[in-house]
Amino acid sequence: MDIGSIECNMYADISGQDCAAPFSKLTEAIDALQPGMKLLAVSQKEAMQSDVPAYCRQMNLELVDQGEDDQQFYFLIMK
Repeated sequence: MDIGSIECNMYADISGQDCAAPFSKLTEAIDALQPGMKLLAVSQKEAMQSDVPAYCRQMNLELVDQGEDDQQFYFLIMK
């Protein structure tokens, strides 16, 4: 899937972030959304494929879609 074709209300690039920083950035972006809005988060770190779904479960968020596009992982999260 082409990331540019994914409909979302906000975009967050969490690439290059270490430790808790990606999740701080995700939390900040999610807090800015109204219920029902979607955030598209991207990262180049393979570990995020399991970390972001776990974060969504913990925060009671819906992970609508996730995948890989051009060596970048994407996560579509609904508040």
